[in-house]
Amino acid sequence: MTIAAAYLTSEGVVLGADSTTTIASAEGVQQVLNHAQKVFEVGRPGDGRLGLCTWGSGSIGQTSHRTLAARLADVVDAKGLSVAAAAKELTALVTVECQTQSFDGFVGYYLGGCDLGSHVPACFQVKFDKREAHSEQLGIGAMFSGAPEFFTRVFRGYDARLHGQLRDAIKRRLGGNLPAQFDKHYAEAFEEVARPLMAAGFQDIPIREAIDFVHTYIHITVKAFKFRYGVPICGGPIEVGFVTTDRRFRWAFHKGFTSAALEHETMP
Repeated sequence: MTIAAAYLTSEGVVLGADSTTTIASAEGVQQVLNHAQKVFEVGRPGDGRLGLCTWGSGSIGQTSHRTLAARLADVVDAKGLSVAAAAKELTALVTVECQTQSFDGFVGYYLGGCDLGSHVPACFQVKFDKREAHSEQLGIGAMFSGAPEFFTRVFRGYDARLHGQLRDAIKRRLGGNLPAQFDKHYAEAFEEVARPLMAAGFQDIPIREAIDFVHTYIHITVKAFKFRYGVPICGGPIEVGFVTTDRRFRWAFHKGFTSAALEHETMP
């Protein structure tokens, strides 16, 4: 399981994810590893114009997301692709892998960066479900994927499923005695009560605030899974990368390659 987020602002794009990957079978989760990488620079280190973030399956069969990011970088660098063209190339690369390896799972990606010349930031969401690809360009603001329910409770003030579940529960209790235009009146009443609970603010925020937002989303979700019953399917170090309109890919939070080896070391 993964938690992932993308935040597009007029200053650039922020991408973030946790570091947990789970190995599962028909009997359930068999192993949890907390030092996977899910955010990648697309391009030569320190010179990439794009960032890639993934959630869902930990790989496409035997092909890692790291390998796919490297293959995408080769094409982006060679052809000087725009963000939109890079999203199409990513779709083509992953589609071939899904077909070649008979991959029937789910995997999603956020791909963002800035176009050459115009310096206009853009971000795309690309999803593959049972080998079918779906791509869309995102607007200004945040997008959450993987396990967003805990953060949306904080952000909205209620669980996103509450609206429908409460409506259906009222309908069951009233049976066939529903008043005229029940759904319309219920939706209006729910919106009236819920609107003051929403913590939403201005969406086109400065890039540093967007980094904080993405980190907060992942941090809250990791802690929520830690303290609930069951296997903590999200966790490990938080990674956040970003691309601004005036600079190439940079890391805000990034674990080193010794993070797993030093996981249980006592700091002085």
